[in-house]
Amino acid sequence: MKQQPKFIIQMDPYTGELANIPEDKLMEWLFFCIDKKNVKVDAIFWEGHCFFEQESAYHNTSIYKKFQEKGINIMARIIDECHKRGIKAYCHHRFSEVELDLNLGRNEIKQQHRDWVIKTWWQEGLWNLASSELQDFKLNYITKIMTQYQFDGICIDFLRHLPCLPVGRQWEHRECATAFMHKLKVNMNMLGRQVDVGAKLPENGEACHADGFDVETWAKDNSIDFVIGGSRTVNPDIDWYKKVTEGTDTLVYTCWDSAHVADGHHNQPSDFFRGMLSNWFEKGTDGVVAFNFLPAPQEELYKLLPPEEIINCLGPDYVDFYNIFNDERLQEKALRFVADRRGGYPFLTGCGGNNVFAPLPAPIPNDEAPLDVKIDVCGDFQGRKAEIRFVITNAKSSCDKFKIYLNNALIESFSEDYSYKDEQIFWPNPQPTIYTAKCLNKNPAPILEIKAQVDKKLIKNGTNTLSIAVIDRINYMLDSESINVERAEIIIGATSD
Repeated sequence: MKQQPKFIIQMDPYTGELANIPEDKLMEWLFFCIDKKNVKVDAIFWEGHCFFEQESAYHNTSIYKKFQEKGINIMARIIDECHKRGIKAYCHHRFSEVELDLNLGRNEIKQQHRDWVIKTWWQEGLWNLASSELQDFKLNYITKIMTQYQFDGICIDFLRHLPCLPVGRQWEHRECATAFMHKLKVNMNMLGRQVDVGAKLPENGEACHADGFDVETWAKDNSIDFVIGGSRTVNPDIDWYKKVTEGTDTLVYTCWDSAHVADGHHNQPSDFFRGMLSNWFEKGTDGVVAFNFLPAPQEELYKLLPPEEIINCLGPDYVDFYNIFNDERLQEKALRFVADRRGGYPFLTGCGGNNVFAPLPAPIPNDEAPLDVKIDVCGDFQGRKAEIRFVITNAKSSCDKFKIYLNNALIESFSEDYSYKDEQIFWPNPQPTIYTAKCLNKNPAPILEIKAQVDKKLIKNGTNTLSIAVIDRINYMLDSESINVERAEIIIGATSD
């Protein structure tokens, strides 16, 4: 029998205004869903940049400093509150943070040690793991934090901002990241208590290698106790992570970032999350990390701070996501299985975090050959209603004709709706890289939705192939734009349907 995966929160309450809340009231807010909504949390990963009195290489320490002025060590209190509830507290350390308030001046450490920095998309540069001196600087800083605070573990978030190795030569320099993680594990083993070491990494092996992360060696050398594969990816390659950690005690976690999801997958209905979590469970994820969810409903924060003071603490709480995660009848309800989409996070140079290997959007060939889209449906859903669905841009109702297939079987009957509108598809304009707050197209153009009821026997337990071909397109050689598939989905009805 499979063990129930862990439910983990990655907490990032970094707005400085939270320091205006009395200490006890802040604790009530941070643990509201846990205490009031019966959410069972195994661990909380606390974003380390929020709370520590850090070197000038880092930013946004106002929460810590304001409480420190009152004689309160707020991080120590937070860890204590976790332990009182039987929850593990981890430090979540972004390897390359960015300096949000450049009005405070240039980053002195980066200015003094230019070989510690990669010149890239961020004007101050990002930390360069290829520098052994930078590795020592980082290791000393992290070890100091972990000595000072009774954290149960440390997670190095490489995914938040990339690159961390010279661009175009990341795999060539993979030993640098390997050495850093090995030395970190050695340092943590010397603390005299159990400290788990892990990393947040790209969603699959191809992206890990492109960004210079030799996860296979990390696991073999016992440098990591857990990995988080992906952050805003519907279909992280759990199978690959399980394979490369096989024979070790390394746990494999998956993550959903509710704010910076892949373009077009914001604000999805419950069946979307049931399909995603069902796949993750069936593939054997050891835990699910919920990131960028609030620890309490927004109205609870409004009781503590005026709305005009709340800058970075908007969004949903994690109760609904947890209830789907914890639903023992999850697979008996309607589930939506989708193909991943690219985009979602502009703050990187590299592969991880932006779903660059995702299949969609994709053009349909003009030579009647089908476009094949792979979708995982993990579980036995025989006897249930099933539907396939495409959302397509640049098709013309007057002349474009299609054939669709499921696992090479021609689907004879399907509906076409050329008046369909999708508020997260910005065609004919370019799809912007967007956040939750900016994810909706206020004036979406009509596009094509194709739907078909299908024989449930055609759906495999595992990887399925949805295919679509254009069999008649008038004057396509004169049309500068392709017909593109924006969404491809397999929808399973509830057992009661």
